[in-house]
Amino acid sequence: MKTRMFIAVMAAVAGASIAHAEEPPKMVGTWKGMAQAVHIGSNPYRVAEKNGPNFSSNEIEFTFAITEQQGNRFAGTSSNGRFTETLIGAIGGDNKTGIMTDDDGSFTFALRDPNTLDVCYHHSFATSRVVSCWSLKRTGT
Repeated sequence: MKTRMFIAVMAAVAGASIAHAEEPPKMVGTWKGMAQAVHIGSNPYRVAEKNGPNFSSNEIEFTFAITEQQGNRFAGTSSNGRFTETLIGAIGGDNKTGIMTDDDGSFTFALRDPNTLDVCYHHSFATSRVVSCWSLKRTGT
């Protein structure tokens, strides 16, 4: 009898936990931030000044306009004012981290708070490689 009671209580607790699972955070909105990078070779955003690693001193402002979201999946665009790329992403099970991809590279991200997105970008091609990490702030919905 005690075993059945214990199982019933545990089943109720498990059911309550599933019922109260957090919804993914809302990503729709406009996010902006300034990025620096280290790169090898030229790419659409930066020109190589020498062979080997180039540590860019200029910051580029990026805008992520996330326009739609279904559950943990979202889509929109990323832009630096000259180039615009399609952006798609997904939020992980912890509702804080996830992945995104644009036309030529990949991002990992972590939501620091509801309006701050910490992102790291990378791509690796035969002619260029880029890595960069920066923060974006939500500026509007």
